Amino acid sequence: MSAYLIVDLDIHDRKSIEDYRSKALPLVAKAGGRLIALDEAPLELEGWKAANLLIIEFPDKDAIRQLFASREYAPLAAQRQAAAGSRIIAINGI
Repeated sequence: MSAYLIVDLDIHDRKSIEDYRSKALPLVAKAGGRLIALDEAPLELEGWKAANLLIIEFPDKDAIRQLFASREYAPLAAQRQAAAGSRIIAINGI
């Protein structure tokens, strides 16, 4: 079952996040993921003040877990955490 990684970032170092994305997206693709949405100004409708939102589709939640647990991704996670506040969840597709 497909799973979706939903990421909401409060970016305070844009250059570092751009570098992070250039390195992280190939790892996402290697894990079977693909970026399906990226919006720096999401339309706020009710109860959520999103800053910089993206959605990545993966084959399943295990692929997301494996990516986040990988040695390759660990330094990139630290880079993201230093450059932005992050709210990240994974949900099942239907």
